[in-house]
Amino acid sequence: MIFNMKLATSSQIKEIDKLSTNKYGIPSLIRMEVAGLKSFDIIKKEYNPKKSLIVVGTGNNGGDGLVIARYLLLNNYECSIYIVKTSKIRSKDFITNLSIIKKLGVKITNDWKNVKIKEYDLIIDGIFGVGLNRPLNSKINILIKTLNKTKIPICSIDIPSGLNPDSGKMLSTSIIADSTITFDFAKTGLLTDPGAKFSKKIFIVKLPTPETLSKKLDNFYVNDNFFNNFIRKRGKSSNKGTFGHVLIVGGSKNMPGAVLLSGLAAYKSGAGLVTLCVPKCISNSLKNKIPEAIILDVPNSTDSRTIDESKFIATIKNNIRKKPSSVVIGPGLGSRKGLYKIIEDSLNYFDCPIILDADALNLISKDFNVLDKYKNQIIITPHPGEMSKITGKSVREIQTNRMKISSDVSRKIKCISVLKGFRTIISSNSGQIYINGSGNEGMATGGMGDALTGIIASFIGQGYSELESTILGVYVHGKAGDSIADVTSKRGILASEIIKKLPKTIKLIEENSSIYSDLERIEN
Repeated sequence: MIFNMKLATSSQIKEIDKLSTNKYGIPSLIRMEVAGLKSFDIIKKEYNPKKSLIVVGTGNNGGDGLVIARYLLLNNYECSIYIVKTSKIRSKDFITNLSIIKKLGVKITNDWKNVKIKEYDLIIDGIFGVGLNRPLNSKINILIKTLNKTKIPICSIDIPSGLNPDSGKMLSTSIIADSTITFDFAKTGLLTDPGAKFSKKIFIVKLPTPETLSKKLDNFYVNDNFFNNFIRKRGKSSNKGTFGHVLIVGGSKNMPGAVLLSGLAAYKSGAGLVTLCVPKCISNSLKNKIPEAIILDVPNSTDSRTIDESKFIATIKNNIRKKPSSVVIGPGLGSRKGLYKIIEDSLNYFDCPIILDADALNLISKDFNVLDKYKNQIIITPHPGEMSKITGKSVREIQTNRMKISSDVSRKIKCISVLKGFRTIISSNSGQIYINGSGNEGMATGGMGDALTGIIASFIGQGYSELESTILGVYVHGKAGDSIADVTSKRGILASEIIKKLPKTIKLIEENSSIYSDLERIEN
């Protein structure tokens, strides 16, 4: 596994910049020069502007903008510079590059009244970089709002000015960029809500930064390249036992389809054997729809709608001949309080990773203490509404703090947490965060979560670690949805369609993961 798409916080970036110069002797001016040159190359290719307005602050982000202005001028592109007073002190590298620009004769102004905005077809935003940690003053707020109101595309350097690079929240207001060119590492605030709304495209360019400085970074963006040398080869002499046994506990009279989707997804993503543990009231129907699975029917509850929890563990003990590699609890299970006993009994009996989803999360949301003594890995897969029940926080608060809340829950419960939604967040109990890069809004349909749990459980059975299985499962799930959207539409994608695409999707990831580019591009 390689982690070429590491993410960095603002404090980590500052430390990396400092060590690159102080420890390794790479002058900051050289790093700025490379940043400006590579940014110019992207701007030329993406926009080929006739006339650019470069709006710069007086720090190093502004210095990057001045280098871009120089390369525009030297390559016969017309440009002007508007300098915004962002600090009483100008950085040394800004001063050096400003001196060069003045000698080259680029038009520079400090007065917005001198800017005829309609003359330009591109605005380059170099006002603030990742070091900004304070609300903007009223003058800069007005300037940013004015720039946003123009219909001219804006290309931001490193981060849209005014956006918190870590949380993606506005510090007061923020540039809304068509694209952002960021350096070395993508910034977490650019990739998740709400920050992803502030830049349609993100380009990540490599600076002369020693690789060793990235070793402590523990946040990652997951794309095809993440899985370089990751997908396991399947031996020719393999049998069904080689690829694991997935046990899925769920289903009810009102929701028989959830457990079916989970089982089908487990098989289509490569599991060797799947057992569905369901109430007797739906078992015959499932036997006809998924003949490849073992159907373990548990006596019905008194209302004949769900599993009789008092008979569950005895049924398991008397009928399971092959120990499961992974257990899924929740798809279509039902929310009757007594069903909590199924989770309790499972934690006491099984000796493998357990994935809690859907109704299982609702049942256990008020008391996670029961998980404390379980020796194997627990994986939870909540959507924002379920995470709201788990944390007691509003959905709105969760959606504006997705990484922090997911990470906090993982540490508290000692589990792998999958916070589903746009850019699904996977967090481990050791503090690592993975932002998923696949999936689309067309997948916002019923049954998607059921399919996902089956995929994750399947990969565990195939020998991947619990964290690897979760990362790969989430990505494969979203990638299958993307392949459908590319052909049809980002509307009405069904979980059953995703399941059919799984084998081909896994093959494509295996083939594409070997393709590496020095320039990464992300679409928001």
